[in-house]
Amino acid sequence: MHRTSSSRRPRGRAIRQWQLPICAGICAAAILLVGANPRELLLPTSAPSRQEFHDGLQQCYDAERQLQARGARDSARQNPRWNPVSGQATPVVIQNATLFDGESILADSVDIVFDAGVITSVLPTGSGDVTPENANVIDAHGKHVTPGLVDMHSHHLLLPFPQVAATSDVNERPLLGPITPFVRAIDGFTPSDPAIRIIASGGVTSSLVLPGSANIVGGEAYPVKNLPFPGADDEPVIEELLLENGIPEQDRQRYLKMACGENPKRNYQHTRLGLAWLLREKLAEAQELQKRQSDWCRAAFEIEEATFGQGRRISSFLEQQGRRPDSFELETFVALVRGELNVNVHCYTPEDLERMLAVLHEFGIHPQAFHHALEAWQVPELLKRLEPNITIATFADNALFKAEAYGANLRAGQILNDHGVRVAFKSDHTGEGNYAKYLLDQASIAHSFGLPADKALQSVTSIPAQSMQQSHRIGYVRPGYDADIVIWDSHPLQVGATPVEVFIDGRALLQHGDIADVLSSSSSSDLEHTPETRRMVDLDERNDVCSQSRVVFTGIQRALLDSPSLEQAPEDLVFVVEDNRVSCFGTKWACVRGEDEEKITEIALKNGHVTPGLIAFGNNLGIQAIPSESSTGDGSSGTTGDPLNEAKSVHFAKYGVHLYGEAFDRARIGGVTKAITPPHGSGLIRGVSVGLGTGPNATILDGGIWKDDVALHLSIGQGAKDGDSPTIASEIEYLRGILQQGSKDGADQHSVYTQAANGSLPLVIETYNEDDIAQLILVKREFPAANLIVYGGHSAALVAKPLAEAGIPVILTGNLGAPDKWEKKNALPGPPLSDSSAKVLIEAGVQLGLAVRGDSKLHGLAREARWAAKQAGLTDKQAIALVSSNIEQILGLGHAVNDTDAYKGDFVLWEGNPLRGEGSVVVAVREDGGIADCWPDVGM
Repeated sequence: MHRTSSSRRPRGRAIRQWQLPICAGICAAAILLVGANPRELLLPTSAPSRQEFHDGLQQCYDAERQLQARGARDSARQNPRWNPVSGQATPVVIQNATLFDGESILADSVDIVFDAGVITSVLPTGSGDVTPENANVIDAHGKHVTPGLVDMHSHHLLLPFPQVAATSDVNERPLLGPITPFVRAIDGFTPSDPAIRIIASGGVTSSLVLPGSANIVGGEAYPVKNLPFPGADDEPVIEELLLENGIPEQDRQRYLKMACGENPKRNYQHTRLGLAWLLREKLAEAQELQKRQSDWCRAAFEIEEATFGQGRRISSFLEQQGRRPDSFELETFVALVRGELNVNVHCYTPEDLERMLAVLHEFGIHPQAFHHALEAWQVPELLKRLEPNITIATFADNALFKAEAYGANLRAGQILNDHGVRVAFKSDHTGEGNYAKYLLDQASIAHSFGLPADKALQSVTSIPAQSMQQSHRIGYVRPGYDADIVIWDSHPLQVGATPVEVFIDGRALLQHGDIADVLSSSSSSDLEHTPETRRMVDLDERNDVCSQSRVVFTGIQRALLDSPSLEQAPEDLVFVVEDNRVSCFGTKWACVRGEDEEKITEIALKNGHVTPGLIAFGNNLGIQAIPSESSTGDGSSGTTGDPLNEAKSVHFAKYGVHLYGEAFDRARIGGVTKAITPPHGSGLIRGVSVGLGTGPNATILDGGIWKDDVALHLSIGQGAKDGDSPTIASEIEYLRGILQQGSKDGADQHSVYTQAANGSLPLVIETYNEDDIAQLILVKREFPAANLIVYGGHSAALVAKPLAEAGIPVILTGNLGAPDKWEKKNALPGPPLSDSSAKVLIEAGVQLGLAVRGDSKLHGLAREARWAAKQAGLTDKQAIALVSSNIEQILGLGHAVNDTDAYKGDFVLWEGNPLRGEGSVVVAVREDGGIADCWPDVGM
């Protein structure tokens, strides 16, 4: 018969009843012998042990412990990253330096002494102690010195150069979901990343490397020093890159990356509503766990303080409460709600900023910084009220690439600063469009648009250091700080400012053979002054000037036009506008008769400059307003099945243009009067570009299109692979086939391919790699009639001489480009590590024009020209030609010039020199003399 468990219980209970007295007697005897606590011996083996109590107690202390060492910065402190093998071996003295110390530029020159990676003194030149024995003495000759730049948002090491899938570890997605506080950026670092040295060569000595923004919570971030292979063994070791290397891990500052808005919404197909709920849910779990931990610790502390019966109380406590509650998954979030993490949040728009703060404040969390935040300028008072100590870590001009980046303002830095909100500029460094090497240029652009000079320099030094809670070590040149110091060849806010030497932990990065020669010869004295900010007029002033029927502009200092008659601009050069047209451009005595002076309004400029109208080439103007939003553009053509079938494969931009958008506003602010825009497409054939006017009143029917068909655009390289041309080899084969087809006897002379083959329609080929460019040289040799033009051309400098011999011009987008992709990995990094691409190409005799990739940078075409001109030793007139007349000549659009010709073409009157970032457009004039625009940079 089957016996149930209930029938066994009495027997089992009876057995235990008679055994119990015997067991109890044995236990009592044992207790008497060893003096043990009877409750401890009677605890089940699965119950928490006393050791676990003490481990939990230690965790309680760790949670409450403050970082006692943080903030120490006396001159006798030791840099924890220094080691006796590879660390700074001898003292260095920089004499006669013009110093920005992290707060302001000091009035008098100073001598800076640093040793073993720490600054020991900063004193007026000549007033210091005796030079340390065996010191390396550097005479700065008055050159500007700053702290090493601090980039508080970078993704290098996680996206190492050249970027390939095997080493791309910036975002953990999608398997672990949109909330991943438990992942750590450090676990994806590639310490041999070539970008480390390149970034440092731009003066950026420290970076906060964060996970990406695909998730609401992306994980923990880590600050690094950009010193390649800094350890004693010269090996690629991640730990040795860390800014806090040498400090015990439990004493290091922790950082968390969060995000809101488009990125997590797009990656997980949630709404903002759902994302906010998911974040609140997980924070609530962490808050509850943190409360239980606090309760456990409070009771544990009381037991620890007990002097009688502690062992018994511990046992009783463990029996009732168990071990300290914990969660491996929630540990980072629990530290977050305890206030232990430095929180950095990716958010763009006012509504996202507001709601993210609402959610975080619900759980007592206060972020240190909002990153990107391109529309924060719209709500500075809201931000100050909700989070008074917030830092806005933003871009100076990188914008328009998605909907939440479309409301950016070039004067955002000025606006935020005027309202008392701290502003930092950061790179992002996901590729060429936000390249960390040129972080300082962000500060220069912000200064150009109104941010005061001291605040602009603070924005890339002390302010990010403060936000990172590392301002006791970096961001300043003062005794007791890490010896991260940069010597510049000109005022750091001048366009094209470049490091002469960079010290990180006192170690020289560039190691010039004779730095004294470099310092004594670099840059002219006029580049040592603080550049002027661009003038902005208010709406009333604009109307007063732009609505006058007769205006004469005086104070024109220079005319950078391709006109023999204006080669030497007269001192009294003026131009007169009557009824919205230029009626005279010449000397005052020739343009303004005595009897007319009382009938004409004079506008006296302080530093007037006249340039040709600048030309934007290859941008999205007219074709796509927001690249990530297909509904804001013409669309993109794709695979047809036969690239040699011209009727199916070739599309024309002229049929799909829309003449409006923020990019047009930036173009006008930058003096761009014409644009050349190709259709959007994939694969080999992109289509035929159109020539557009950028004036605010231009329409499709009136002045909006100045040339229907400018050039046929093709693409050769990795980005052109598709179903029609799956390999680079097939791309070259189709290119040759197109030219062969167009060169046949009896070919239709109106055919695009025929025109491309005979050179009547320029053939612009976007390509980057030196070997792909070499293939184009071979094509040109076979089809010499074709007007073949390289666009992009990052590695064109590596084949500069053959390009010149083949007569192939280059419209270069890579002069400040990055070797971020495999096909660009051999591109020159540029000064101070190498010559610039522009210099190499110009010296080889290649006809050169310049273009910028992003629409948001159209305001800065003249700046781009200045970089190239400085590096290649060009005059201002030659510089402006790179973004105007050179492009016209390359495309066969220019006017022939002889000794008697007056200037023909668009031109722009500026207040200030646009090449120095100081110029504001006063009026833009069409070739027919009509005014296309007047004071486009108008204040709100």
